[in-house]
Amino acid sequence: MAVSSDTAQSLIKELYLMGRAMRVVLLHPEEGQLLPGGVGVLGSLEARGECRQVDLATDLCISPSALSRHVAELVGAGYISRHADPGDGRATLIRITPEGRELLCRVRVSRARGLQTALADWSEGDAEQAYLAVQQLRNALTAHHTAPGQRRLGPKQNQEADV
Repeated sequence: MAVSSDTAQSLIKELYLMGRAMRVVLLHPEEGQLLPGGVGVLGSLEARGECRQVDLATDLCISPSALSRHVAELVGAGYISRHADPGDGRATLIRITPEGRELLCRVRVSRARGLQTALADWSEGDAEQAYLAVQQLRNALTAHHTAPGQRRLGPKQNQEADV
């Protein structure tokens, strides 16, 4: 094994702390009006395209009931629309609305500006090196782990969603 247990534990701790720091520093004001993860649901739906909720829940590795809460909120806010599945009248399809796309655009611009400010002392090369390391870690995680009952993410599935 190339990575020691201590290094793995340290990396997990840093990734956890990085996630918390990112939520604080890169939070767009409109995100605070949504359930945590709501913007991620929108970004994943945008990347996937129109689909059934159960398929999006599988992609996001969350329960259908958790996704249902997000969808209800996002439909109520006008960011997602629901309509009958023409292939199966018992099912519904969801899709992102133009308002949802506009919100994602505002959030992405705001997050990029926030990160640029936080990394003001970094060079472009340092940022590119960090990007490549994080990408390599994500690829390793998605290539080597599939939770019971879930399918392995492919290279173009939600791991590519830009949120």
